[in-house]
Amino acid sequence: MPTFPSAGDHHHLVAALPKDILVDVLARVASQSPADLVSAKLTCKALLEASGEDYIYCHVNIAEFPVISWKSDLSRVLFIDRCITSGNPEALFRRGLIEYLSTLEIDSGLRHLGSAARSGHPESVYIYGLLMLCQGQQEEGMALLRSLKGGSRWLEMVRYCRERVSSVVRYRWVRNFTILAGPEQNRGRICSCRQERFAVLPSPESMGRGREGWASKEDAELDFYAINRCRSCFWNHEAAAFCTMLRCGSWLLNYDN
Repeated sequence: MPTFPSAGDHHHLVAALPKDILVDVLARVASQSPADLVSAKLTCKALLEASGEDYIYCHVNIAEFPVISWKSDLSRVLFIDRCITSGNPEALFRRGLIEYLSTLEIDSGLRHLGSAARSGHPESVYIYGLLMLCQGQQEEGMALLRSLKGGSRWLEMVRYCRERVSSVVRYRWVRNFTILAGPEQNRGRICSCRQERFAVLPSPESMGRGREGWASKEDAELDFYAINRCRSCFWNHEAAAFCTMLRCGSWLLNYDN
């Protein structure tokens, strides 16, 4: 009869693997679910010892953790703090946005958002670039926003980033009033793209939306600026729309800029 290895044999096999391989395996597990990470590290001593590496916490998926927790859970707070110190992009994004807009830890918020943006986290690239525009740092902001991934579907990436940013700030008081005025570059600025292009709202079909049209006026306005403005004007408009969302909850601008 065939014999099968016992649990003890499996533990010996795992323990014989180099630590960097165990760390990589645990990081892949953590990127799917933190609960799976907990289960994995409890299976044997070797995995438990390897589970404390920053690389694992940098890659752990925290999507199932609410942005705002109404219950005081020390273990959850400590877990998220560990993710932040380990450079987890999503944790840095959440903490940075809340610090910058709500708790007025502005320098710390920018530092966290900048770290997440440099890792390539799309939402952080987006919001950090917009904040640069609002602070008058046009070159830095534009360079960052133009690096936003998405290729031919970059406008869908913008919509996705809008949704993510809204989900983080939805239940927070915005107390950083210095950001609400929008980008200075937008004020009194007249770009040649306004004379060279026809200001026409594209048809829903041409934007891949089918006969049902736009889901909201915000979507229609976004498509309008994507078609009728140069990329620089588009991003300055997006920064102004972000500030409008902070003031009144809508990305729709109430004036023609």
